[in-house]
Amino acid sequence: MTGGVAPRVVTALTPDSASFAPFGRVVTLDSGALPDVVVTAGSGWTDAYTRSTLTRETPSLGMTSAPGMPFTSTRMERHANVEEALLPAASAIVLAVAEATDGDAPRAEDVRAFVVAHGTAVVLKPGVWHDACRGLDGPTSYYWLSSCVDAGSSPWTPIAGGPVDVRVKA
Repeated sequence: MTGGVAPRVVTALTPDSASFAPFGRVVTLDSGALPDVVVTAGSGWTDAYTRSTLTRETPSLGMTSAPGMPFTSTRMERHANVEEALLPAASAIVLAVAEATDGDAPRAEDVRAFVVAHGTAVVLKPGVWHDACRGLDGPTSYYWLSSCVDAGSSPWTPIAGGPVDVRVKA
């Protein structure tokens, strides 16, 4: 508890185009041929790739190693001018986000969480607040694609009215 008030609790959902729209977009590479995904196959292998670039900028590729669930989100960052794509490396990740605002901090009441499955990428809109991802089933790694040159990036900022406990359905 913080100041006698229990933290807000959010349950992570599976992102789809509607539920994730306030934060960005979802690209599912392993769901078969979609309008924005090309699938090819050969002897024992399948390949899928996006028809267009995943982010609007020329991104850097990064990899983050993270602990697993459950977690409490206390701080978030944002990139005001660039998109960021997040992709699980080997197993599902859990992402806590809050909509882009004109304010200087994310708000606890705006925090949502999503389980991003292996084979799926989420692309955050510029300005969307986000925490580091956590592994759904324990410690894991995930990739990110983003331009590392963004004068509008915010440092890790405490969540106003936070913290927020992030959970998944049992």
